[in-house]
Amino acid sequence: MDSSGFITPPPGLIPPRHDTDTHTERIPPRSQSLPVFNPPAASQQGAQADGSTSWLVVLPTGARVPVNGALLVGRNPVRFKPWTAAELLPVDDPARSVSKTHAVLEESAEGIRITDLHSTNGVSVLDAAGAATTLASGVATPLSAGTTVLFGSYRMQVVTA
Repeated sequence: MDSSGFITPPPGLIPPRHDTDTHTERIPPRSQSLPVFNPPAASQQGAQADGSTSWLVVLPTGARVPVNGALLVGRNPVRFKPWTAAELLPVDDPARSVSKTHAVLEESAEGIRITDLHSTNGVSVLDAAGAATTLASGVATPLSAGTTVLFGSYRMQVVTA
């Protein structure tokens, strides 16, 4: 035993290292690229061929995500019944106020509606004065164009294209 309290192995038990020079090894590039958001073409924006309105969600980054059918929103959303065919919208929420699968936005004959999927921090909508109204969990609530929606403290806006 040496003076520092550690056991020193006898000479020759551990072979000497030959790779003590400074060698940098490059990490290979990712084999899979990150997903890319492709906005709809100009001919697809606005009113659709059947006269209905197309809806978009505007994220804090400025990205505009189309709502085609149902859109599950959350930190890491997953599909489940009755939204097994829904599109997924994962959001980056550093405050972690957004649940894993927080809410669903759905197109309907009347426009667009939102349902809080029993999230931890709830869903609120802001009126013109900026006052928040908390929505009931599990109840589909219609939204109008320009409505600001809060998922916990994460903010996004619902607009028409």
